[in-house]
Amino acid sequence: MNTSTVKSKWTPVAIAAGILMLIAAVGAQWTHAYMRGWPGGHGAGFGGLKMLMQLDLTDAQKAQIREMLPAYRTEKQTRQNALRAMRQKMQGLVAAERYDEDEVRQAFREMAPLMEDMAVLRVQFMHDVKAVLTPEQIARVKEKHTNRENRRGEHRRIRESMLDTWLRMPAESDAAR
Repeated sequence: MNTSTVKSKWTPVAIAAGILMLIAAVGAQWTHAYMRGWPGGHGAGFGGLKMLMQLDLTDAQKAQIREMLPAYRTEKQTRQNALRAMRQKMQGLVAAERYDEDEVRQAFREMAPLMEDMAVLRVQFMHDVKAVLTPEQIARVKEKHTNRENRRGEHRRIRESMLDTWLRMPAESDAAR
């Protein structure tokens, strides 16, 4: 059998498989981001939608949180848009041909109040939601938060170890010599 015929038969299959893998990866990332955060955004300290679902909220609690969301989302979106523009400016400085410390410091000084406003809004919303929860639900949130922070610390140590190991390995160009 001619190898070019085999290659030509399998090329569309390989392309389709690659596209499916890409779609699956993007879908998995989107799902993970959505489950970590409130619908339409990032988490607000409670672990987001997944955490709320695990708290067995009553219909009354859900209604109270549902009433809070529109104002929070509007304010969050406004602040996120401004912050996004500032982050793009900072990314431009990172990608710039020349490094200018004064420009970086100025861009950060402009971005810092926006980051502060987002943090204040997030904490305010967390406290508003916490006021709706029972003491038992709050205890579960604290426990899950502690567990999540412990896992994050372990993951951070693993990533740092992997980076250290990779940096100690000879480069492929060195190994070829």
